[in-house]
Amino acid sequence: MTTEALDVCAYLERAADALDLSEDVREVLMHPTRSVSASITVRMGDGSLKTFPGWRTIYSNALGPAKGGIRFHPTVDEHEVNTLAFLMTFKNALAGLPFGGGKGGVAVNPRMLSRHELERLARGYVRALKHDLGTGRDIPAPDVNTNGTVLAWMADELAALEGTAHTASITGKPIVLGGIPGRAEATGRGAAKVTMALKDHLGLADGASIAIQGFGNAGVQYAHDMHEAGYKIVGLSDSSGSVYSADGFDPSEAEAFKAEHRGLKGFADEAPGNDLRRAEADILVPAALGGWIDGDSAETVEAGVVVEVSNQACTVGGGDRLEERGIHVVPDILANSGGVSVSYLEWVQNRSGEEMTKEQVFDNLDRRMERVARQVASRAADDGVGLRAAAYRIAAARLAEAIESMGTRRLFNE
Repeated sequence: MTTEALDVCAYLERAADALDLSEDVREVLMHPTRSVSASITVRMGDGSLKTFPGWRTIYSNALGPAKGGIRFHPTVDEHEVNTLAFLMTFKNALAGLPFGGGKGGVAVNPRMLSRHELERLARGYVRALKHDLGTGRDIPAPDVNTNGTVLAWMADELAALEGTAHTASITGKPIVLGGIPGRAEATGRGAAKVTMALKDHLGLADGASIAIQGFGNAGVQYAHDMHEAGYKIVGLSDSSGSVYSADGFDPSEAEAFKAEHRGLKGFADEAPGNDLRRAEADILVPAALGGWIDGDSAETVEAGVVVEVSNQACTVGGGDRLEERGIHVVPDILANSGGVSVSYLEWVQNRSGEEMTKEQVFDNLDRRMERVARQVASRAADDGVGLRAAAYRIAAARLAEAIESMGTRRLFNE
């Protein structure tokens, strides 16, 4: 992430001013509750030792135990983890979930590790942070370059350290180990439901065209769901390049091509400038890493709507410039909250012992995403502001009420 991308507290400051929040509440929400760094030493396959820096941040636990993913990526650092934990705090508050916000990361390229080395790293991360993780404290989940297998190793390590079999301490696990059906589809499906629920607010016509940057798990699911709903997928991209066709294409065919050729390059004509920001589409969907639209690149966006499926796809300056240009931005804390919404269902399932079917999960997810989207659209219309401002006002009000209701002893050690 760029330095510009770290200034997300501007969203809080704007919401706090609009809501006239007290200085006490502002002070609490401007800083993470707890941020821990660790050095994780792994025995490599050749017998040598290698140390990887890792972090975990609880930004707020005012609404409940912290909740947020763990990402393994070479560029992860403490600032990025703090920023993402901030976003999770407001995402969970907006969705009405009983969670605070947390995030974790390890600076590593997992593709350079063997399966055994990756497992040692995952377990080492848990051992380093064992005092912070747990069902009622901080509940990790998958994120960039982590999946059900990695989270299963983490859950097993935490259970061994705690001497318990608590499956609710970590979500995103394989179904056989207490995971929940539908978790893999949740982020993309949730974003699609939000987009469709906001159709009138965004001024979208039937069959609106969509360009998706990042044809990974969330992007693929989003493409399938929107295509099935009658929208036209005209642009796709992955690490191999960007493809575009004004006539649109079937995402199933794109997915099959990518699986065979290990990338989208060659599936269709290259997008203009190999950059989907410049492509003609009604909806632009950033679904890869954050910071893709900054203050400069916002000038090149052709779409009338941007749906942030990736966390902080727009920097603060980038998002502001889009709105100045009259481009609607569906913020990440709304658009990609499907993942944590289903993680919540997994947490509930693990605590209750009552299993849910995929149909039940999707019904719950769809209703939540549509309800929250309507709330945000209504607030935006009432206040005469964009969707991001409306979303942060709703979330900040809930956080403020929780902070003020619990008194001062636990928060301020008084």
